[in-house]
Amino acid sequence: MKQLILDWSQSLIQIPDVSGLQNLIKFSFEFCENLIKIENSIWKLNKLEHLSAKGCLKLESFPPLHLPSLKELELFKCDSLKSFPELLCQMTNIKKINFGDNYIVELPFSFQYLSELSHLQVNQVRRLRFPKYNDKMNPIVFSKMRTVILGMTNLSDECLPVLLKWFVNVTYLNLSNNNFKILPKCLNECHHLRKFYLNNCMSLKEIRGFPPYLEEFSAVGRVSLSLADRRRLLSQVCCCCCCFTCYM
Repeated sequence: MKQLILDWSQSLIQIPDVSGLQNLIKFSFEFCENLIKIENSIWKLNKLEHLSAKGCLKLESFPPLHLPSLKELELFKCDSLKSFPELLCQMTNIKKINFGDNYIVELPFSFQYLSELSHLQVNQVRRLRFPKYNDKMNPIVFSKMRTVILGMTNLSDECLPVLLKWFVNVTYLNLSNNNFKILPKCLNECHHLRKFYLNNCMSLKEIRGFPPYLEEFSAVGRVSLSLADRRRLLSQVCCCCCCFTCYM
C-alpha cells in the first residue's frame, strides 16, 4: 500500500499502529474532527512523503517525527494542537509546511532540521515564538526559503529581525495582520525580496529599513506612521515597485 486516505472519518478517534505500512508514501486523515490520538509508530514510515492532519479539531498533540523522505506537512486548522511535533532527524527533503489556527506558541529547537524548507505558511497562531539559536550555529538556517506567510501570528519587534536574518533569500513575504511597531533596518539587506505584504499592520509606527528591489507591495489598513515616515514609505515604494497598493 502506497496511499492511505482516511479523510472525513468522523468515527476515527485514534490512528493505530501503522509501522507495518513501510511502503506508504501518502498518509492523510484530514477533517477527522473526533481524532484525539496518533500512535508514535507513524515516525517509522521512512518512505512517507506527504502527511496531512488538516482540520483535526480535537487533536492536542502530534508524535515525534523521524521521516527523512517527507516533502510536505499539513497541520492547518488543528484548533486544539498545542505543540509542533519534535523532529528526530534531519529532514532535508521537506519543502512545504502549513500550520495555523491552533494553540502552538513555540517551535522546537529541532525546527532547524528543516534546512531545505522553501515554503512556510503560518496563519492565526495566537503568539508564535521561534527557537533561539546560540552563537555557534549558522545564522542563515533557511537559505532555501522562498515563500514565507506569517499572517496574524502576533510577531514581536524582537522576533521580526531574527526571522529576516533566517529567511535571507525569501522572495515572497506576507506579514499582514501583525502587531509589530517597527520595520527593522535589516530589511535593507533583503535583496531577493520581490513581493511584500503588510496589510492591516495597524501598530506600525516606524520605518528603519525597506526592501530595495520590490516588484509588488501592499499595505492596506490604518497604521500609526508619522507623516514623515508615510512620505518616506511612499517614496521608496514608488522608486522600486511596479505594482503597489497602499491605503493608510
